[in-house]
Amino acid sequence: MTRAAAFVAGLYVVATAHVGSNNVFFSGEAGPYPVSVVIRPPEVIPGLAEISVRVSGGGADLVTVRPVRWDAAPEGGAPPPDEAVPVAGDPELYAAELWLMTVGAYRVEVAVEGSRGGGEVSVPVTSVMLGVRDLPPGLGWILAALGLLLVAGVVSITGAAVRESQIPAGEAAGSRRRRRARIAMALTAVGMAGLLYLGNAWWEAVDRDVRSGIFERLAVEGAIVRDGGTPALEIAITDPAWRGRNWSPLVPDHGKLMHMFVVGAPGMDAFAHVHPVPVDSATFRVPWPDLPPGEYRIYGDIVQESGFAQTVVDTITVDASALGVPEEGVSVPEEAAVAPEPEDLPLRELPGSLPDADDSAWTGVPMALSGSGSEAPLADGSILEWRGDRELRVDEETVLSFRVWDPDEKPAELEPYMGMLSHAALTRDDGAVFVHLHPAGTISMGSLSVLAPDGSPMAGGGTASPTGVVEFPFAFPQPGEYTIWVQVKREGRVLTGAFQATVLE
Repeated sequence: MTRAAAFVAGLYVVATAHVGSNNVFFSGEAGPYPVSVVIRPPEVIPGLAEISVRVSGGGADLVTVRPVRWDAAPEGGAPPPDEAVPVAGDPELYAAELWLMTVGAYRVEVAVEGSRGGGEVSVPVTSVMLGVRDLPPGLGWILAALGLLLVAGVVSITGAAVRESQIPAGEAAGSRRRRRARIAMALTAVGMAGLLYLGNAWWEAVDRDVRSGIFERLAVEGAIVRDGGTPALEIAITDPAWRGRNWSPLVPDHGKLMHMFVVGAPGMDAFAHVHPVPVDSATFRVPWPDLPPGEYRIYGDIVQESGFAQTVVDTITVDASALGVPEEGVSVPEEAAVAPEPEDLPLRELPGSLPDADDSAWTGVPMALSGSGSEAPLADGSILEWRGDRELRVDEETVLSFRVWDPDEKPAELEPYMGMLSHAALTRDDGAVFVHLHPAGTISMGSLSVLAPDGSPMAGGGTASPTGVVEFPFAFPQPGEYTIWVQVKREGRVLTGAFQATVLE
């Protein structure tokens, strides 16, 4: 019961927190200029996004940034670019602030002009409202007191006007005028009370409308089902905003409609990167990867047609019986090794349900990250070496750098893996943070294909690497214990290595 309670608490954290970092990290090229871009979106909309642009190697005379909404008109549909100002003490760094006025998918156009000519790159960013800012209690009481003072002033002025406005100076008001003044003050007080009531009702309606725009991920339910006699992971989108459609408004990201990450909890000793395919407009399914029974967190990356990217989350408990695995000490006949088909679930054959060649699974113990040179073994005998910072701290921009050595201790030649040199996933061990990383950063390639259809130069693209080095720009959003999985491809095989890291305040 204690373990179950802790697991439910972890689910609550996952389901209410912003999975991964709210910031956007990008590494690529703006024409001849290598750039690193960090976008810190606002938590309330409209709000100011903080932009920092690093132009490696210098040579930039002018850096501009501009937000362009996904449905903006080609001409006149976006504001003019804002100039990013140089940051004192760092000749390569430029900073700017941009207003994001609405919720939705944007691209931030970063343009660089300098001695090497000009160049531009687009960085997708998802604008969401994560909350509303409440008035500080002290300020609220002060405003309430001032409001009551104004109401009292209006009532008092009305009474004085009725009582004294039509009598000569120096003459006292008679009882009749005083009575009329009291009646006028009472009526004014009632009228002001009515106005306050209507004003409060209007304010609450506006507040409800604004709060209804606070971002909530699509609700999903994961389960183990039978697909053609084999166990499969099924993810059903149960959100009312989605149900009832006969089409799926998604676009491919790296050629897949969903990237699903399965993480063993709480031990971080099991991991899979799989790609469920649609069964219907609200259901995705993938054969269960080669992972043991246990408790798992699942994270699914999807991109909608507007370029809006989000991660759906859930937790599942996978029983041995669901996988056809005998319990310890129990002998199961071969013909009973597969769990029976649930009676209430119709068997649906799924075309193309064989495992995707890009699917992968890993089990083991993550290696402790004790500094540069820490190593994790890969399944083919290769070694994944950590080359990054010795200490990792919250909100400090860093590069997660790794090198793959082949079994002969030579730099391994890496092949493209789903269009990128490498993929990585990291999670805080309590599940409060999860991020899917590429060498280009945290951006969604599916979003980029929608928001910048003409293409955008990117680092770590689809070319092979003879050096075995892969790097990921990032900054950890929270302190704590993290597990980092790095995936590369060699000789047609996806390989996974894992590290355990401590992120300090």
